[in-house]
Amino acid sequence: LVGSEMCIRDRILSETLEHEKTAIKHYYELLDLVDEKSVYLEEYARQMIGEEELHVLEVEKMLKTN
Repeated sequence: LVGSEMCIRDRILSETLEHEKTAIKHYYELLDLVDEKSVYLEEYARQMIGEEELHVLEVEKMLKTN
């Protein structure tokens, strides 16, 4: 990629990373809210946290490969 394209790509990836981290925070908040109230919602929150954490790792890897 050319310089300005890399800059745009990095900004998009950085915004994506920020979004993913915010989502993780919200899923942890959900997990706290439903703790010992709903096994189904606890499992959902844990699953989403896992998926978002994987997304964070993927985006961080993409940012480092520049």
